[in-house]
Amino acid sequence: MRWYLDPATKNWVWDTPTSVSAWVTTRSGGVSHPPLDSRNISYNVGDLPFAVKENRRRSVPRLNQLIMAQQVHQAQTEWVGQADAGRGALEASSAIAGADGLVTDSETVVLGMGFADCVPIFFSDVTGTAIGIVHAGWRGTVSGVQLGALESFRQHGWEPDEMLVGIGPAIGPCCYEVDIQVAERVRIAVGGSETLIVGRDPDHFYLDLWETNRLMLERAGIPAAHITILKRCTACHPEEFFSHRRDRGRTGRMGGFICR
Repeated sequence: MRWYLDPATKNWVWDTPTSVSAWVTTRSGGVSHPPLDSRNISYNVGDLPFAVKENRRRSVPRLNQLIMAQQVHQAQTEWVGQADAGRGALEASSAIAGADGLVTDSETVVLGMGFADCVPIFFSDVTGTAIGIVHAGWRGTVSGVQLGALESFRQHGWEPDEMLVGIGPAIGPCCYEVDIQVAERVRIAVGGSETLIVGRDPDHFYLDLWETNRLMLERAGIPAAHITILKRCTACHPEEFFSHRRDRGRTGRMGGFICR
């Protein structure tokens, strides 16, 4: 497994041995105007709806099959299927409410989320039958959104050791400064691992969300060899990525998408 930048689509692609397709868009190749330039895929950041629709059309090969989640920085994961196709695809109001994770075994739907520093986590079982995506900011991470996805897979017949995981571009420990309250919640979630949190001073810390999620997934039963991380910081690469932290909240969203 590996991550690579596709020069044709300008997407970061999670390449697996299965027939699953998974990718994270970059900000180039769209039609939105500054500061949302140019391939913003979110209807919730003040962009023109026609621009978002065109950006999504350029980013998702089967837009009518796309399913998007509301994304509320919590831990809810929803199992979806063909009956949900199109929810959130052409407007935000019909997205799967309250969810930060989507999982399915449908052969036709495309699962999608928006990102601008939070961690995109992709799932596929080793046969490419069951797939999923979660949106993991620090709140979702410590609340266990990634573990909720694993539990949903387990309820539908797939154990953690059968799953492959791709962890995509997000704000890195080079840039992600948090206060002591957030640091303590992360320490509790991961059982006191100090390697994930580096102190800047007694009240401020730098947090590694990639490794936090990797550790939580391994402890839940995912083999280490089944996890691939693209450690590319969204805040450090303004030419490639939107970043909520870097751009002080006035920014677009990249899309994370996965389908069979």
